[in-house]
Amino acid sequence: MSKKSEFIKFVEYHLFNNLETEDIPNDVLLYWNAFKQETEVEKPLFTDNGKLILKYLQEHQKEDSWKARDIAEGLFMTSKRVSGAMRKLVTDGYIEKLGQDPVVYGLTETGKNIVIED
Repeated sequence: MSKKSEFIKFVEYHLFNNLETEDIPNDVLLYWNAFKQETEVEKPLFTDNGKLILKYLQEHQKEDSWKARDIAEGLFMTSKRVSGAMRKLVTDGYIEKLGQDPVVYGLTETGKNIVIED
């Protein structure tokens, strides 16, 4: 179930089920119904940069930690592009921060085992 579907289910159960339809302003109902009807765009699992970075780290697992700068040099990218992609990979659970000064990253078990298709 998507996050949007979970949100809709929660709001309908906890809010709309506890109100009489006539208690809900018409504009609110119109907006709510339009919101529910919007189709969700399926997002790719990885960004292009995220895919490159994750593949690179999987191929270089003899090292157990990397700085964004080192990854950037290995992929001929800017550190800024790598750092942006790393944030999403961390949030999604494929990479974890291992240190703060300097920031050092490592692959999680999920990151080590996921198969990345082109």
